[in-house]
Amino acid sequence: MTDDSQQVWTDYYARQRRRRIAEAQILHSQMVADGVTDDTILALDFMHFGNVEDDVRRLANQLSENYVMTVTRGRNAGYWNAEGTSRPNGIDGMNAQRCADWVAFMCDVASSYGCVFSTWTLTDPVRQLLWRNEMINIDPE
Repeated sequence: MTDDSQQVWTDYYARQRRRRIAEAQILHSQMVADGVTDDTILALDFMHFGNVEDDVRRLANQLSENYVMTVTRGRNAGYWNAEGTSRPNGIDGMNAQRCADWVAFMCDVASSYGCVFSTWTLTDPVRQLLWRNEMINIDPE
């Protein structure tokens, strides 16, 4: 890779990281408005993707320390998905800072494997409510 193409990827990952953190902040505000507290047990589901199967599998392996992970071929040819969940256990204490920190970590760990942190969903299974970052529309930079 030339220095210019590496910079393109570095800039892309930085833009995606900023966008995902902004989504997390908006999503958390919506969750609080919907009655989520630090004591609410939430299910967390997420997905990363990449175009090198081995990199996606290594990412999934690292995340399997804390999540149930599966790797599948993406719907788009040439891509692989690493999907994770906190199910059957849940998480609690998802305050605004923890949410933003979790998203930043997911962006950073994905980038370290040449992958992209794509989507996540938080679900309150008791009240059957869910919040997805895909529901957030942030203008491109």
